[in-house]
Amino acid sequence: MDTRRGMAVVAIAAVLVTSGCLGFVMGEEPLEYSANKATVADGALGDSGTGYTESSVENQTIEINGTEVGIGDRTIIVDNWIAQYEKQDDFIDQQVGLFAVVSTHEVDVIGQPQNPVGNMSNSDLIDQVLGQYQTGYGDISNVRQTGTEQVTMLGQQTEVTIFTGETTLEGQTVEISLYVTKVKHGEDYVVAIGGHPTKLPNEEADIYTMIQNVRHDTDEE
Repeated sequence: MDTRRGMAVVAIAAVLVTSGCLGFVMGEEPLEYSANKATVADGALGDSGTGYTESSVENQTIEINGTEVGIGDRTIIVDNWIAQYEKQDDFIDQQVGLFAVVSTHEVDVIGQPQNPVGNMSNSDLIDQVLGQYQTGYGDISNVRQTGTEQVTMLGQQTEVTIFTGETTLEGQTVEISLYVTKVKHGEDYVVAIGGHPTKLPNEEADIYTMIQNVRHDTDEE
């Protein structure tokens, strides 16, 4: 398995392109929106924390041609932040955890704030990710919801939805646990997604620690 791939959660941001919910916008100049960076606090990482290490923190620009969403020739540009983390067990030489945080700005269209992420359930979010992009665990199938948990992220009580799925690693079927949640913070939506093999249940606590230690800049700060 390629442990460098991480979780390709850019799917969440890419939903903006296909949602068709941006409506009609007057004007000729491009509409530009930028999310503030969301990451995990350093104290939660490394050997003194959860054991996760940062694999990438990237700003990704999505440029939407207005004709694709029915608003004419005007372009919409959205800058999103994607931070990805992984946990490697050197003793067994396997990746035992993946975690990612995405921040995406609420788009203001003719005075109406809109972002499809805000209207999506956690089930919708996981469907978008698994339906459009590969994760570090390869293709995951037979995904079903198996539970929920209340956790605090960015000072807000939020529901984490837990899913279980199956993937094939080195010719064997492996069950994967996935965790998804989101909050509205400032003018951005912040989404957290984590995963680990179900046979390693102790990794669940570290996923919750990562969620609780998400940090996000706001325009007011």
